[in-house]
Amino acid sequence: MNTGTERKASGIPMGQTSGNMMKGAAILTLAAIFSKILSALYRVPFQNIVGDTGFYIYQQVYPLYGILLALCTYAFPVMISKMVVDKKEHSSEKEVLRVLQLSFLYLTFVGIVIFLFLRLGANSIAGWMGDPLLAPLIGLMAYPFLLMPILSTSKGWFQANYNMVPSAFSQTGEQLIRVIVILGLSILLMTLESSLYDVGKGAVLGSLAGAVTGVGILLFFLKKQDINWRSLGSFTIRREDWSVIRQLTITGTAIGMGSMLLVLYQLMDSLNVYSMLVAGGIEEGAAKSLKGVYDRGQPLLQMGVVVATSLSLAIVPIIASAHENKKLEIVRQQARLAVKVGLLFGAAAAAGLMNIIDPLNHMLFQDSQGSLVLAVLSASVLFASVILTISAVLQGVGDYHLAAWSIVFSLVIKYGLNGLLIPSYGTMGASISTVAALVFVTAAVVWRLRRKVGYLLSRLFYMRLALGLLAMTLTVQTLLHLPVPFPDSRLTAVIMCLLGVTAGAWVFFKVSWRKGLFTQDEVKQIPLGRKLERLFGRLP
Repeated sequence: MNTGTERKASGIPMGQTSGNMMKGAAILTLAAIFSKILSALYRVPFQNIVGDTGFYIYQQVYPLYGILLALCTYAFPVMISKMVVDKKEHSSEKEVLRVLQLSFLYLTFVGIVIFLFLRLGANSIAGWMGDPLLAPLIGLMAYPFLLMPILSTSKGWFQANYNMVPSAFSQTGEQLIRVIVILGLSILLMTLESSLYDVGKGAVLGSLAGAVTGVGILLFFLKKQDINWRSLGSFTIRREDWSVIRQLTITGTAIGMGSMLLVLYQLMDSLNVYSMLVAGGIEEGAAKSLKGVYDRGQPLLQMGVVVATSLSLAIVPIIASAHENKKLEIVRQQARLAVKVGLLFGAAAAAGLMNIIDPLNHMLFQDSQGSLVLAVLSASVLFASVILTISAVLQGVGDYHLAAWSIVFSLVIKYGLNGLLIPSYGTMGASISTVAALVFVTAAVVWRLRRKVGYLLSRLFYMRLALGLLAMTLTVQTLLHLPVPFPDSRLTAVIMCLLGVTAGAWVFFKVSWRKGLFTQDEVKQIPLGRKLERLFGRLP
C-alpha cells in the first residue's frame, strides 16, 4: 500500500485543498487495505480445500500475478499520474493526451514481451523450479499481462484528475471476483476429483477473471470521460518521448518496488526452495508438501504487514506536503512519527505471530506442521513493516532509488542463501534467508533516512518498546502453557489463539503506551490515537 507515496509521486498540486488530498488518499488506502486483507484471507480456505500440495502448486505461480498487481496498482499509475499533472501545468491538452498514448503503447510493448517470455519460456521456468508440471500454469499466468496497459494508463489518468473512485472500485472488484472464482473452481474441481495441477489452473483462471473485471470497471468509468483522442492525429516518436519511457521504466518501477517486496521474495522461493529440498534428498511428494507448509506463512506475513503499516503510511502525505513547501522541521517530526508507528505495530505484529504461531497454524491450516519454521519467518513482519514505512517516507521527500536498489540486491542474497541453507536445514533455511535479506534492506533504508533527516528515535524508545514486547511474550506464553482439555482439538486451538491475541495485545499496549512512547501531540496525529488513549489511559 503506497497511498502516501502516490500523493508525492503523482505530482498533485499543492493548490488543491487538503480535504481533496486526504479524501483521495483515504479512498485508495481503504481499497488497498480491503484488497490486501482479502488477498491474504482467501488463501486459508483455499489451503483447507486443496491441502498443502495443492497450496504449493498455486503459490509457485502466484508471485507472477502479485508482480503484475503491484505494477498496475502502484508503480505505473503513480508515474503516469505525475507526468500527466506536469503536462497539464506546462503544456496543451494534446501534449497531455500524448503522454497517455505513449504510456499505453510502451506498456503494451512491455506487456507483450512479458507475455511471450512466460508463454514461450514456461517449460524452462518450470524446469528451473524443478517441477515440469507447472509449465501450463505459468503459460496461463502470462495472459493477465496483456491487460497491463489499460489497467495502468486508465488508473494513472483518473488519479491525475484527483478521481480515486475508479481505481478503488477496479482494485476491489478485481480482488472480489478473483477470490470468488478461485474458491468456487477449487471446490468444483476437487469435488470432481480433478488433479491438483488442474485445480491450480482453475486458480490461475480466477486471477485472469479478476484482471478482466478490473479492466471492465475502468472502461465503464472511462466512457464517462470527455477525452478528445482525435486531437492526437498520427503518432510518431519524438526525442523527448524517451524521457517518458525512462520515467516509466526506472522511476515507476522504483516506486513499485516496496509493494513488490514480499512477492519478489516469494518468487525467489518458487525458483529454488522445492528444487533444493529435492536436491537435499527429500522425496518429490514430500518436498511439495513441505513447500506448501512453508507457504502457509505468506498470508500471515501479508496480514501482519498490512496491519502494521496501514497507520504509519497514513502519515506520509503530510511529509510529502511539508517537503514540497520546504518545511524541514515538520518533515523531521512527521518522519519520526511514521517510523515510530511502523516500528511499534510491526514489532507487535511480529512478536504476536511468533508467540501464537502454534495454535494459529492449527486453527487456520488444520494442523501445526512447520510452526517453528513459520515462527522464524514471522520475524519478517517487523523488518518488512520498517522497510515499507521508511521507503514511503523517503519517496515522500523525493528519494526513490536507494530503497529500490537495496531490494534488488537483497533478492540475490535471498536466492543465494536459499541455495546454501535449504539442503542442510530444509524450509528453516528459507525462513532464515528471508529474514537475513530483509535485515540487509532495513539497514540500507535506515542509513539513507538518517542521511536525509538525521537520527529519529532515542534509545529510551527502544527500551520501552522492548519492555512491552517482553510483557506480551510472558503473558501469552503463560496462557498457552496452561493445561487445557482436548489439547489436540482444532476448537481448542481457536480458543487459545483468540485468548492469546486479546491478552497479548492488551498487555503490550497497556505497558508500552503508558511508558510514553508517544507525545501528546503525536497521539493527536496517529489514526486511532485517541481511541488507544481512551483504552489504555492518557500518556504521562
